[in-house]
Parts: sequence; structure tokens; C-alpha cells
Amino acid sequence: MGLIAIIAWLVLLVIVGIVAFFLYTDYKHGKYFRTRNVTYIGAGFPRMFRFLTGKIALVEAEELLWADVKKAGKSFVGFSDLLSPTFYIADLDLMKNIYVKDFDHFVNRRNFDTPGSDLLLKRMLISLEGEQWKGIRTKLSPTFTTGKIKRMFGIFDKSSQLMCEYMRKRVGSAGGEFDICESYSKFAMDVIASSAFGVDSKSFECEPGVLSEFEQMGKRFQFNFNPLEFIKLMVMLVAPKFADMLGLQAMDMEPQNYFMRVIKDVMKQRRENGERRDDFLQLMMDVKDGLLKGEENSKETLEVMTGTDDGSGAALHSQSEIKFDDDDIVANSVLFLIGGFDTTQSLLIFAAYNLALEQDVQEKLLKEVKASFDKNGGKLTYDEVLGMNYLDMVVNETLRYMPPAARLERVCTKDYKIPGTDTVIEKGTVVALPVIGIHRDERFYENPNKFDPERFTPEKKAERHPLAFAPFGHGNRNCIGMRFALVEVKSVLATLIYNFKLEPGKLTEIPVKFNNNSSLKPANGMWLKLTPRIATEE
Repeated sequence: MGLIAIIAWLVLLVIVGIVAFFLYTDYKHGKYFRTRNVTYIGAGFPRMFRFLTGKIALVEAEELLWADVKKAGKSFVGFSDLLSPTFYIADLDLMKNIYVKDFDHFVNRRNFDTPGSDLLLKRMLISLEGEQWKGIRTKLSPTFTTGKIKRMFGIFDKSSQLMCEYMRKRVGSAGGEFDICESYSKFAMDVIASSAFGVDSKSFECEPGVLSEFEQMGKRFQFNFNPLEFIKLMVMLVAPKFADMLGLQAMDMEPQNYFMRVIKDVMKQRRENGERRDDFLQLMMDVKDGLLKGEENSKETLEVMTGTDDGSGAALHSQSEIKFDDDDIVANSVLFLIGGFDTTQSLLIFAAYNLALEQDVQEKLLKEVKASFDKNGGKLTYDEVLGMNYLDMVVNETLRYMPPAARLERVCTKDYKIPGTDTVIEKGTVVALPVIGIHRDERFYENPNKFDPERFTPEKKAERHPLAFAPFGHGNRNCIGMRFALVEVKSVLATLIYNFKLEPGKLTEIPVKFNNNSSLKPANGMWLKLTPRIATEE
């Protein structure tokens, strides 16, 4: 038997093994739910196959799953994601219980025993559980209050101006078609480098198509869903010790080492020279030194900690004092990059795309933005950004229509009896909470596949269930950086609209095709026609 034949047989055996594993897991999980009298909708192999072979994107696979859930007509169903039997929640009141009211039963996110080399991942807030998570979340919450974000507004404004200068050079004074993905990528990296790492990314100093060292390293943390990555992820989740033996890593070591070196050098310099800056890195250094401890119970901090606008949620109380050291600072700076880069870029790309398609919306937004700039001599301020109501509506509608995350998850931390039923969600069970399914459901949003910011007037919002909008989750385990991200996005979007008119061009893909990243992204770039509104001074 020749080498090619041996390889072919090995590939066939691997495929047969994977299919057998899928079928067995589907059977096992189906049995789990049927013995509990819970409707089981299966693993959806046709949907999964189309996703793994690149026929549909992750967001499209999630929409198909939501259609199956709706067809079942239940408040919750069971399904298999091939890793564990998972409860998929379809009822908004039950979602509210899980996110907020009964949060103490669902403290953790889905996690996995990462290989020993992924030391940074183990220390990130997103990976922590139980008391450790409560303690670190309590310590970090004061760093994301509105007062702290206001002090960092200069970072957003500077990066926004650099981005618009970069775009203007690319399209010229007459304007032209331009792939905005590159510019938004550079903007997001620039903000993260300055705010979380205390350095200049130099992303806008490079020629088109060229990445700075910071950008190159940061992009290596991006996760592209493909069959090989899926198999790697499955091995790490199902058999972490075996994955460790194979040397599989969730995060590449080279960029980990690079960012560890960058942050530790900056911290050393600041400590030796007594330097201070208004950035997230400085705030975390202050957390380590105990300088923010007195703010942990302030109203602003409780708003961040509980995921509410009035601090009315249940505060977190750790049973023991949790240590926060330099390794935690490094890990959560890197988390800032991983969590903030893709989601920010995604939101900005699709906001610009929809504004280009909906010229009436763009003109209404321009009127509000121009008034804010003119009021301050052609400059944008933090207070003006927060005061632009229509800008807020545009951003929220983008988050509804094209949310960065298709769904969220929680893990049951103690047995939970679903109200009004005899069904118990057992400790350790994963619970899936839909985002895009609800956001595009005609029961909650009329004509859901149309971009319409008027859905987010105060009157319309008051008519809807609060859980019908969940781009960042709800409750104590919502996205801690939500306020930071919203101010960042609003500032650059306002600056973009003030400087450029956006229109579809010959290369604009309508409808847009999505790629298989973990966050929502266009598969073929986002080409738009940009025309400068303000003439450059020669």
C-alpha cells in the first residue's frame, strides 16, 4: 500500500471517527433531555455541516437554530452543541431570571481547562469563576465608571482624527471607494494600545496594507472558524490533558510574550519615574496599589458591577480578599485587546454600512453631529457625545440588527428549578441565551430585517421587554467594558460622519456576506464610497 493510500485511509478513519462521535454525542444528549421530559431539538447536523464547510456563517447557523427553537413552541428546549447537553432559553422572563434575578445560580460562563501554557487566559476576567471572579470583577468595576471613561476621551478623539486623516489620504479630496475594514481595524488597535497598554500602536504611520508590530501581534489573537480550528477546539474542550500533550494552545505564545513584555516595560517605567496617565493600564495599576478600594461601593461602581443604569442590581460580595497583581494586569490588558478589538471593529463596520444604505438616516445623524461639533468650535467633547440621542439610537439599532455576538452562555453553578415547571437545570449544565435570534424576531421588532433607529426612541423602548435587547448581556456578568465601548464607538462614528459622506459604491456587497469569525464580520471586506465633506487646507 502506497503512502498516498495510507494517508487517504487515515483521513477516512478520522472522518468516520468524528461522525461516530457526533452521532453518539447526539444520542447521549437526546437521552439526557428525554428522561427529563424536555423537548430535544438535536444537534442539527445539516446546519452544522454547512457551517463547518463554510456554506453558512456562524450568525446564519445561529439564526437557523433559533428557527428550530421557535418551531418547538416551548419556553426552553434541549439541544446538543456536541460538548454538553445545553438548555436553550426562548422565554424573555426566564432569560431575565437567569441573567439577573437568579444570577447566583448562573455565576459562571462556559469555561474549559486550558493547557498549562495558556497562563494569561487563566487569569483573564472572562475565564474566572466563583469567588475569584467576584473578587476581580469587584476590583475592576471602578475602572469603568463614567468618570474614568471621561478622562480617557482624549484617546478616542485622537485616534478618531488619525483615522479620518488616514481615510482622507486614501480617497483624496474628490472621494472614492474604500474598504473601511482596514481603517476601523487600525482605529480599534490604536485605542487599545493607548488605553490598555500605554503605548502608541503606530498603526496609522504604516503604508496601506502594512501592519505595525503591535497590529501584527494583536491580529494573531483573532479566531477564524474553520474545520481545522473547530477540531482543535473540540480536542481542547473534550480532552484538555491530551491537548496539552500535543502542545495545542488557545493563544499563540509569541504574541502573549510580546504583550507581557510591552506592559511590564511600561509599568516599570511609570513606577521608576512616577509617571501617571489617564488610561486603563494606570487604573489597573491603581487597583493593585489599593488606590481605588474606596470606590468599590460607589453608585457609579455598582452600576458597572450590576449591569444596571441605577446600581439597583445585587452587589457582588466575595467571601475572601482576592489578590490582584502584575500578572492580572497583563492578562486583563490582553483581554481588553481580545474582547475589544473584534467587537468594536464589527460594530463600526456595520454602522457605516447601514448608514451608507439608508441616506435619510445618515442625513438626520449628520444634522445632530454637526450641531454638536459647531457648538464647540469644530471639536467633539465627551458630554456632547453622551448628549446625542439619535447617535445613540443608530448605535443601538446596529447592535440589534448586526450584534457582534450571536448568542451568550452561562453555566449553572447550583441546581435551579425552572419556575412553573418540574424541570431542574443541574449544576454544571450550560444554558444558551439567544441574541441575534431575539433581535431579529418579528414578535419583538416589526420588520426586523430593516435598519430603523426609530425603534430606540424612549417610547418604543418602554413598550418592549428589556430582555429583547441584549448585545452585551445583562446582570452582573454582562460585558464590563460596555460603557467604554459605546463611548469609543460613538466618538469615532460621529467624527466619521462629520468628515465624510458615506454611500454604496460599485464594489459594495448588497446583501453583505458574513465570514466565519467568532464575531460578525463581512467576508469580502466593506467597500463604501467616501466623499470628504470638509475641504482640506493645502
